[in-house]
Amino acid sequence: MKKSMLVVILILSFMLIGCSNKKEVDKEQEIVEIEYWYGLGGKLGEAMETIIQDFNSSQDKVKVVGIKQSNYEETMKMIQASVAAQKVPACCLLDMTYTKSFANKNLLEPLDSYIERDKEFKLDDILNVLLLYGKNENGELCAIPAYGSTHFFYYRNDVFQELNLDPDEVFKSWQTLAEASKLIKERKGIYGADPMYDWHHFIDIAVAAGGSVLSSDKTKITFDSEEWICVMESLRKWIHEDEIMKINFGGEGWESWYKTVDDVLQGRTAAYIGASADISDLDFDIVSAHVQPGWEDNPAKPFVVAVMNQIMKDAPKEEKEAAYEWIAYFSRADVNAKFCMLSGYVPVRNSCMEIDEYKKFLEKTPAMKVAFDQMKIGTTCFIDPTGGKIKQALVDAIDLILIENVPAEQALTEMKEVAQKDLDEYLSNAN
Repeated sequence: MKKSMLVVILILSFMLIGCSNKKEVDKEQEIVEIEYWYGLGGKLGEAMETIIQDFNSSQDKVKVVGIKQSNYEETMKMIQASVAAQKVPACCLLDMTYTKSFANKNLLEPLDSYIERDKEFKLDDILNVLLLYGKNENGELCAIPAYGSTHFFYYRNDVFQELNLDPDEVFKSWQTLAEASKLIKERKGIYGADPMYDWHHFIDIAVAAGGSVLSSDKTKITFDSEEWICVMESLRKWIHEDEIMKINFGGEGWESWYKTVDDVLQGRTAAYIGASADISDLDFDIVSAHVQPGWEDNPAKPFVVAVMNQIMKDAPKEEKEAAYEWIAYFSRADVNAKFCMLSGYVPVRNSCMEIDEYKKFLEKTPAMKVAFDQMKIGTTCFIDPTGGKIKQALVDAIDLILIENVPAEQALTEMKEVAQKDLDEYLSNAN
C-alpha cells in the first residue's frame, strides 16, 4: 500500500513538473500583440499592410495589428484621446509636426537606449536632417523616420529639347529660370513655370535667399525682411506683369494641385514644383525631374519632410520592447526600400541606394533619385509654434501678393504685424 502510494505521488509530481515546464515553455513562446496606428489610405495603406504582414511572417515573437485612420491628423486626434483615456497603442505613425509636439510633451518613449543595445541599427546611415524631427527639446531621439518627401521641379522634355534648354542651367537659380521662362513664352506661347501654390515652397525660396520665418531666438517674426520682399516681389512681377509664370489656386482640397499637374502634362506650362509622391501620377516620357533652383548665387535650401515611427511612453513595457522590434524592422534598408517602391515616398537611409531591387527601380523612375539627392541637401521645414497662426498670416500675405497682386512689401509688413501679435501671445502663455 505504501509502495502504491509512493508511485502515485511520484506520478503526480512528474505531472505537476511537466505542467509547470509546459507553462514556462508557453510563456516563453507567447506572442506579444501590439497595435500600430497609422493614417494611410489607398495604395499607401496597402503598402503599409504589406510590410506589416512581412514582419509578422518573419518572426514569432511579435504580432503587429495595424489600425488604420484616414490621415495623419485623425491619428493625432485619436492618440490625444487615448492619452486622456490612459489606454494608448504601443506605437504609431505621425508626420513630423505632430511628432515634435508629442515629443516635447513627454508622451513618447526615448529610443536612444534601445538603439544603443541594437548593434544592427546603424543610426548614422539615416539622413540627419530627418532625425532632427524625432528629437525632443532635451535632444533625446523619440522617433525614427519611416519615410521622407520633398518638392522639386518637373519639366517637359519636348519643350526643353526643342528650345535647346539645359536643365542644369535653367534650374541653377530662380533668375535663370525666369530668363528661360521668357524664352518659352516668346517661342511657345506657354508659361515657363508654376511655383505651385504651397506656402512651404515660398519659404524654400526665401530661405535660399537668406530669409527666415522666425529670428534665431524664435521671438520675432522675420518674413518682412529684405530677402522675403525681394523674393515675393520678383514672383509677383513674373506672374502678374511679365506673365511668364503661372499659379493655380482655390478650389476644393487638392484641386489647385491637380490643375497645375494637368497644365504641365497638357502642355500649357513647361515646368512646376511638385512632390516626390507625384511620381506615380506622371508620364516620364513627357516629363523629367530636377532639384530646386537656388536664389541668385545662393544654393537651394529646399525643405524636406518626414513621417515618423514612435513608441508611446505610457504603453506597457513588454509592448514597448515589441514595438521597437517593429519600427527597427521598418527602418531596415531592404524593408524601407520596399515600402518606398510600393508607396512612392523617399527612403530615409543612404544604404537603400545600394539595394539591388531599388537600383532597378531607380532605372525605371530616375526622378526618385532626384528626390533622394535633394533630401541630402535639404533643410527642416518651419514648424509653427503657435499651432498654425503664423502659418495663416504668411498664407494671407502670399495670397495678397500672388493672387491679388498687392506689392510684396505692403502685404508682408501688414501680415507680419498680425503674426507677431499671435507669437507674443503664445510666448506669454508659455511662460
